[in-house]
Amino acid sequence: MVTTLESEPDKLFKPPIWGLHTGSRIFMHLFSNYRASGLENIPKPPFLLTFNHLAFWDAPAIGAVLNYPTPAFAARKYKGKPVSLLFYVGSPVWIEQESPDRKALATALKILEQGNLFAIAPEGTRSKTGNLMQGLEGVAFLATRANVPILPGALWGTNRMFKTLRPQVRVVFGKPYRLPEGRAKGNQLTEYTERIMCAIAALLPEEYHGVYAGNPLIQEMAALVRS
Repeated sequence: MVTTLESEPDKLFKPPIWGLHTGSRIFMHLFSNYRASGLENIPKPPFLLTFNHLAFWDAPAIGAVLNYPTPAFAARKYKGKPVSLLFYVGSPVWIEQESPDRKALATALKILEQGNLFAIAPEGTRSKTGNLMQGLEGVAFLATRANVPILPGALWGTNRMFKTLRPQVRVVFGKPYRLPEGRAKGNQLTEYTERIMCAIAALLPEEYHGVYAGNPLIQEMAALVRS
């Protein structure tokens, strides 16, 4: 029998504040024209949720439709600041952005191994243009060591919230997929990271493909993840 962290919240992450799931849904509908699709693709944990990162408002946009505790990486530099309250829509695992944070990666891996989901934005930081940036290899490291399904997610419009009146915000979840079994290293990490990012790109409008624009892997991953 798998012991989940829901029964041991003090071990690796704390459960989200009560009511934030409903609060996130109200918040998103109040301040944006919000729609989420592909909810039927969300599996039961454990799984790794991967998504592009545009704004602090990504957290409530995703948290509004996920019914599970959602631990995710959050930059340590924001810990204790007012904006950190948004991260508590999920269950933040604080990470140093400036250098590889092995402790944070080990924590994420344990969370997955204990039967929970973990959410990660492979780009590692917010895109200032709204377009996809280069993915970091930590996502492939986690995916191949935890050997769990990967749920691709894509969102757009959160970067326009509070800049225009109720902008269109969309969240899309694709079909889960798996990478080949085995612990990826070296060039494999690079290859698998590219596949993960192209799966996200396959769910985004073409104008947001950024550094992955024209990548042939987008069509290959689209065949796996599009409903």
